[in-house]
Amino acid sequence: MKNLSLLKIIFFYLLIGITALVIGHGLIDWTSVVVAHNDLFNFHVLLDLTFMVIGAVIIFFSIRFYQKNQETTELNYQRLFNTSPIAIYVMAKGNFKILSVNEAMKKLYGYTTQEFLQMTTFDIRPEEEHERIKNFMNHCGGVDPESEIWLHRKKNGECFYVKTTFHRIPLLKDGAYVVMVVDIDKSIKDEKKISDLLHLYETVSHATNDVIWDYDFVANQLKWMQGYNETYGYSKNSSPDIFSAMQKIHPDDRLLVMESFKNIITNKQKYFFAEYRYRCADGSFKYIRDRGYAIFDQHGDPIRMIGAMQDIDKQKKYEQQLLNQNKQLKEIAWINSHQVRRPLSNILALISLIKDCPGNQGVLELIDFLAVSSKELDDAVIMINKQTMEERAAQLS
Repeated sequence: MKNLSLLKIIFFYLLIGITALVIGHGLIDWTSVVVAHNDLFNFHVLLDLTFMVIGAVIIFFSIRFYQKNQETTELNYQRLFNTSPIAIYVMAKGNFKILSVNEAMKKLYGYTTQEFLQMTTFDIRPEEEHERIKNFMNHCGGVDPESEIWLHRKKNGECFYVKTTFHRIPLLKDGAYVVMVVDIDKSIKDEKKISDLLHLYETVSHATNDVIWDYDFVANQLKWMQGYNETYGYSKNSSPDIFSAMQKIHPDDRLLVMESFKNIITNKQKYFFAEYRYRCADGSFKYIRDRGYAIFDQHGDPIRMIGAMQDIDKQKKYEQQLLNQNKQLKEIAWINSHQVRRPLSNILALISLIKDCPGNQGVLELIDFLAVSSKELDDAVIMINKQTMEERAAQLS
């Protein structure tokens, strides 16, 4: 646009000059017959001066108009540069000196404009990044470098991750770059935290046989880690969406689990916990203890959740056995307190009567009663032993 405007001015000036010369020579030829030579020369000089003044005035106002446009454009670009929410600085190509910064740049790094103008791009990077930026810029040559992730350092010494984009400014002497800086420190650290969590979960899964899962809320994709296929018998081509996974939950437990999962979205809950029965590939069900942790974006919407499914089937079955044993013990205790206690009380009473009875006939009758009560007591003991043996056999099976 700038070159086009200059060409227009030059072309306009040439057009005016050529027109003036043509008209001037035409007037000279027309007046040469009737006007004296000296007067003709003076008239020609005056005419040339007139056209030169007119041309100079036209060029002056044209250039002034062009300069006004340039100043307006420069002012707009400067306003855009200063008010941009993205941190931007201008860097000299040769010596990496910082030539200009915007407000977002000062806010992000903590330096003033005067401090920035005394610095180079090395001063906003830790020492281990210096050689990397040199090699990076030397490798780029005359093209705009691609976006890269760098480690930068603030005025307070805090290091953080940024993503930079370079754009050449060829009009400046020796060349320069406009560098746009985006703070991605939180994203990088969140990804590292997730990676550490996954590594931790995988380590735990090897020790406890837990199955780790990773659910992407945005893409509705569920990823199973190592152990899922081996634990539940499904093939690796099983459906990866959350709906299909929910359908494998026992119908009696499914609604409760789905409600707990919906609370993650509606109530912004970070933690998910549920115990339910999960269907295996062979149609059998296993008891599962499922825990999850949700990750939210800056708007408070869940974007990812990582969890672990723990197989507690043996534990649940053992608990059920304990409940059955407890019930059996209660029945034995009831027999002990009623069936055994009654003949035993009879025996004690009969013994007391035998001691007090003076005649033989009465003693014989009491002995008969004593025999009956002893038989009842023996039957009760046999019943207790039988139930105990049946319980042991059930445990072994």
